Formats: sequence, structure tokens, C-alpha cells
Amino acid sequence: MAGDVNLPEALLAPIAQGGMAMAAPLPVLHEYGPSVRIGLSAAAVPQAPINEAGLSEQERLGLQAFRLRLNASYKEAKERRPHKSSSWGGDDGQPQLHRDQHAVIPPATPVPGNPSPVQAAPPVRRLAGRIAVGLFIVSGPGSLAMTDAQQQKIVAEVQNGLSFLGGQAPAKDVTFVYDTQVVPVTTPDTAGQRPVGCDPYEHFEAPWRDDALTSIGHPAGLAGIRSYIKAIKTAKRAQVAYCAFFTHYQLHHFAYCRGEYLVMHYDNDGWGTDNLDSVFAHETGHVFGAPDEYAESGCDCGGSHGFYGRPNLNCENCAEDGGVACIMKRNTWAMCAETPYHLGYTMPPAGAGIAASAVAAPGAALEA
Repeated sequence: MAGDVNLPEALLAPIAQGGMAMAAPLPVLHEYGPSVRIGLSAAAVPQAPINEAGLSEQERLGLQAFRLRLNASYKEAKERRPHKSSSWGGDDGQPQLHRDQHAVIPPATPVPGNPSPVQAAPPVRRLAGRIAVGLFIVSGPGSLAMTDAQQQKIVAEVQNGLSFLGGQAPAKDVTFVYDTQVVPVTTPDTAGQRPVGCDPYEHFEAPWRDDALTSIGHPAGLAGIRSYIKAIKTAKRAQVAYCAFFTHYQLHHFAYCRGEYLVMHYDNDGWGTDNLDSVFAHETGHVFGAPDEYAESGCDCGGSHGFYGRPNLNCENCAEDGGVACIMKRNTWAMCAETPYHLGYTMPPAGAGIAASAVAAPGAALEA
């Protein structure tokens, strides 16, 4: 078992040159390249040997992350994670996960210059098939630099959080395929008062984010993010793509979702770095349409959320007895009956139901 998500994960044999990307005896959970893929199995399997000399930098980071998650000290730290099982609403002395009532902050305003077309409805994403994950690790000057150890920690935390989400899929058909960008920039941290009327998220985020985007050949602003997401979706032959930025730069809030991308501060405010995985999993839930379920979010039990357009029946404000444990409500590896539909998993035929073990087992095992 790697990390604390209670899943049997194993390194798969490298893909032979010219082989098919999905050719594997097990469901592929994480794919960093042809030589580093991590599979999911109901039984323990031997780890495949890997020629590390020929690995790409992305594959090397993915392999290091997996080995870190197998380490006993990593697992022990997860068992002692701060505010374990606490509400995301900040009821235990830690910061509320979302500063604003609405979890998803409005997207940044497009860079001026081109006439804006009529705003299209936001795309409905589903957590099924190949999911391209663009991971920006933005390293600034001086104290804003990301060390090698911090880069490895970020990749491991993302891997752990997405192992939980991928492992919960009833059809076991979710494969996360990565594009990892460690981007050095020389941008100074934002200082001084925010101009009146300026989007506070954009005020702190835009300078370093835009420098990171342009440094890898994409435009600045929301247009650059969309250009990058489109590029990795095509390159990875994915059904869906999104991206995330990790940084030491000052932010308006330590973690948030802006529709097709996430932004997270490495320190993770009062939650700490050992909860980067669960915060990342929660914010990824918002990318795919899952609503907040903790009381402080202002949720209610209605609405039409995610691919299947289901109501938020596990909302703490109105569900019976406050609902059940869920990653969208608390810092726990658990999932309620509605969240799989919100995320857009490939679900069993109507009437077949979802086995309790398919959705709740990892969280239940951890909380036992």
C-alpha cells in the first residue's frame, strides 16, 4: 500500500517502444510516461523493474513520489495529519478552506485586445477515462524557490490525493496522465496595497502565473491557461484536462479553484503540507462539479451538480444528522453516495447500485 488511501498500487512494466499507452494487465491509475506507470490491483503484485538511467524528469519525479508514499515515515505522518477528519469549514481552529461562500471563484478576466465572444456555458467535466493533469511547480527567487524536496513532496501529495479519487471510481477506468512543469521565474512577490476594484485573486496570482505561462510558450492570462490545457489534452490523448499551480508566492487565499485550474500555496496555511493531498483532492472535486458539503459553505440540499445533475443531498445544513463523512465536507478519505455522481464517474446501470466497498471502504478503513 502506498500512502494512506488504502489501495493496492504497483509499478507496471514499461511500455515497449511503439506499444499502446493503455496496454497493461491492471487498471492504470497514474501515468508519467511509458516507463513510469502505477497500476491498481485487487491483489499484491511484484513491482516492475525500471531502468532509471533513461527516465525523463517527469518520470523521475513520479517514481520518487511513489517511493516516498511507500515510505513508513510518510505513512506515519499521514496517520498524524493535522486536523484529520475536521470540517473544511474551519471549526477546529484551522482556516476555512474557502474564503468566499462559493467554492469556485469566477475565472480571471481575459487579457484585453481581442473582442470577447458571448460567454459560453462552462464545460461539464467528468472524472472518467484519461484525465490530463497539468502540474505547474512555480519556483521564484530567494525564499520563493521550490527546493528539490518540496518538488518531490508536491508530486507525492498530488499522487496520493488523486489515488483516492481514481481508486473510488466504480468502473476503475480513471487514469491520470501528467504534464509536470517545474518553472523558474524571476518575478518579485506582490507588495503594497491592492488597487480598489481589482480582483484580489488575480492581483496576487497574475504576475508569477503569467510569467510561468509565457516561459513555456503560452499566452498570459486565462487565454494562456486554456491554450495550455488544450495542448496537454491533445498530447495525452485525454478526455478531460485541467491544471494546478503550486507556489510560495503570496495569494489572496491559500487554495482555490477557478473553473479549469487550481492554485495552492505550498504551506497550505493552517492545514500544513501533510494535507496538501486532501486539499488538492477536494479542489479537484470542484473542477469536476462536486459542491461543498460543509455548513460554513452555505450549501443546501438542492441544485443540479456535476455531469449527472444531481442535488447536494449530503449538505451538512440539511441532510439528516448532518450527513455522512465525505471529502467534500471533511478532511477525510471518504465519499458519500452523491459525490460519485457529482464527479461524473462511470456508474453502474440503474438499479445495480454502488457497493459500499466501492465508495466508502478507503475512508472507512482509515477512520476505524
